[in-house]
Amino acid sequence: MDYQILVNKDNPLPRAHIPNNLVEVNSKYKDNIKLDKKAYESFILLQKEALKYNYKIDIESGYRDYDYQENLYNRLVKDKGYSYAITRIAEPGKSEHQTGLAIDFCIYKDNKCYIEHEVEELEETKWIHNNAYKYGFILRYPEGKEDITKYSYEPWHLRFIGDISSVLYNNKITLEEYYEKKY
Repeated sequence: MDYQILVNKDNPLPRAHIPNNLVEVNSKYKDNIKLDKKAYESFILLQKEALKYNYKIDIESGYRDYDYQENLYNRLVKDKGYSYAITRIAEPGKSEHQTGLAIDFCIYKDNKCYIEHEVEELEETKWIHNNAYKYGFILRYPEGKEDITKYSYEPWHLRFIGDISSVLYNNKITLEEYYEKKY
C-alpha cells in the first residue's frame, strides 16, 4: 500500500479502486466502517493516548467506495449547489476516503457526540492536531491552505500517511506541498 498516495481534484482514483487491506473498525458512532488495517491500528494507538487525557475520540467515517461518494456529492450539489459542493466534498474518484486512509473523527464529551465543524474549537481537537503526526496522521485540509488543497478547512479530517507525517507536521505543509518540494 502506498501510504503517501496523493488523491485530490487533480489525481483521481479509478472507479474500481478498492483497497485490499480494509478491516472493520470498532466505532461507537456507527457500524460498518472500514479502514486500511495499518491506519486503523495507528488510530487505535492515538485513541488510547487521547484517553490518558480523558479525550474520547472515535471514527465517524472511513473508507467510502466510488458509488457512495458519488451519492454524497450529488446530494450536496442538489441541496446546496455546485459552487458550495465543489469546495466542501470530493467528487467521486477524488476522495481520499476511497483509499481507506482517511478518517473523519468525532469527539464524545459532555454526553454528546461532536462531529465536523462542531469539533473545531474543542481542546480535544487541538490535541489531536498537535499529536496525530506521532501516529502517522496529518490534518489533511488545514486552515489557511485552501488555495493549495482546493478544499475548505476540515478540522475533523485526518489522513494516514505513515512515516513522513512528522515532516509535513514540522514543516507545516500539505501533502500537495510535500509532493511539489519533495522534502
